[in-house]
Amino acid sequence: MKKTLTILTAFCLLCGCAPAEVEEQPVEEEQAYACRYIDFYDYNTPVPASEPIQDIYFEDTIFGGDSRMGSLYLFSDLRDRGAEIHYVTSLSLWRIYDMELETAENNLYDILINTDRSSIYMLIGINEIRSDDFTAWAEEYQTIVQELRNAHPQCDIYLILAYHPEEISGLDANELSAHLKMENDGLINVAQMEHVYYLNPDEALTGSDGIVMSDIVWDGLHLNETGSQMFADFIATHVVRKDVYVKEVCE
Repeated sequence: MKKTLTILTAFCLLCGCAPAEVEEQPVEEEQAYACRYIDFYDYNTPVPASEPIQDIYFEDTIFGGDSRMGSLYLFSDLRDRGAEIHYVTSLSLWRIYDMELETAENNLYDILINTDRSSIYMLIGINEIRSDDFTAWAEEYQTIVQELRNAHPQCDIYLILAYHPEEISGLDANELSAHLKMENDGLINVAQMEHVYYLNPDEALTGSDGIVMSDIVWDGLHLNETGSQMFADFIATHVVRKDVYVKEVCE
C-alpha cells in the first residue's frame, strides 16, 4: 500500500499535478501630486463690491487715520458693530509715529503695529495734499505697510484712497484734482507692490462730477452723519473673501 502511494505521488508530479507557481504582477504606483495655495486676487484693481459682511467681522478690525477717519468714529455705526477706530486731527504721514491720538494715549503707528486684530484699514494723506511731489510720501507709506506686514503676516491690510473733497484752501480745482490723482496713484502702486487691498470710496461718495456730494459733508471735506454711514456701508460691502480668491492647486 505504501509503495502504491509513493508511485501515485510520483505520477502526479510527472503529470503536472503539483501546485503552479503564481506569477507576481507589478503594482502600479499611485501618482503623487504637489499641492499649493495660489492667490488669484487682482491687486491692480480696487476691492470689488460684495455681499454685506457680517457684524462679527468688525470685531476683528481696526481703523486708523486722519480727521476723515474721525467722521467714521463719531457718526457711523462701525464702533457699535465692534470696530476699533483711531484718528488724529491734522495728522500727516510722517507724524504717525509721535502725534497723540484723539482716541487713545498713544500714537497711531504703535497702535497699529501692536494690534491683535486681523484687518487693518488706513486713511491718511489729506494733510499732505498741497504737495506737488508724492514720491517720498509713497515711499514712506510703503515702508509703514511693510512693517505692518512683517508684524502681522496673516493680517489683511486695506489702504483707503482719498475721496475728492469740494475744495482745499491753497489749491484751485485743477490743482486739487491733479494732486489727488498723484496721491492716489502712489497708494495704488504701494498696494500693487505689497499685495495689499485698496478701496476707492469715490464709488460711493462722489457725484457725476467726481466730487464728494455736497449733502454728505458739513465743510466740503469731512463727512456728516449721512455721509459717514454711507462710507461705513461702502466698507461693509467691499470686503475681500479669501475663500473666493485663494484656491488649492495640485499639479
